[in-house]
Amino acid sequence: MPSGRSLLLAGVVVALGATTGAAWLHELRPGPVVQAAAQTADTRAEKHQPPVLTADEERFATALWAVHREATRSAVAMSFAGISYQTEDRDARAFARKIEPLAKFFHDAEMQVRTMSTPPSLSGTQGQYVEAMALYAKAADEILKFTGDGDVQRLGDAHRMDVSASEDMLRVGEVLWPGQYKPH
Repeated sequence: MPSGRSLLLAGVVVALGATTGAAWLHELRPGPVVQAAAQTADTRAEKHQPPVLTADEERFATALWAVHREATRSAVAMSFAGISYQTEDRDARAFARKIEPLAKFFHDAEMQVRTMSTPPSLSGTQGQYVEAMALYAKAADEILKFTGDGDVQRLGDAHRMDVSASEDMLRVGEVLWPGQYKPH
C-alpha cells in the first residue's frame, strides 16, 4: 500500500506532466489564430488614432495651451485652497487671499480665449473652453462671496461649478491634446 507521500509525489509529477503537455500543444497551434489576434489588436490601435490637426488648428491648440497650462495650475490651486480651508485653518480672510488672484486669472483667461482666432472646425471646442473658464470664474466668485457672508451653500455651488469646468477642460484636452499631447 503506497504511503501518503508517494501519492502526493505521484500527483505532483502527473500535474507537471499535464502542464508541460498543454504548453507544448499550445505552442504547436497553427499560426492563423495568432495572426488574427494581432490583426485585431492593430485594428483597435488604428481606431484610437485621433485625426491630425491642420496648421490653423495646431496654431489654435498651441495658443490655447499657454492658457491651459496656467488654467490647470490655477484650478488645482483653487481646489487645494478649498481643501486647506475645510481641513486646516477655517480662516475666511486667508481663503479669500488665496482665491482673489485665481478669480482674476479665470476672468482674464475667459476673455483671452474668447478673443482667440479660431478655425471654424474648432469653434465648438473654443466655446467649451470659454465656458470652462467662465465656470471657474463663477466658482471663484462664489467662494469670495462665501468668505464675506459665510453662506456654506455657496461652497457647494462653487464645487459643482468647479467639477463641471474641469470636465469641460478634459473634453477640450481630448480633442486638442489627446493622451496629454502638448503642442509645440
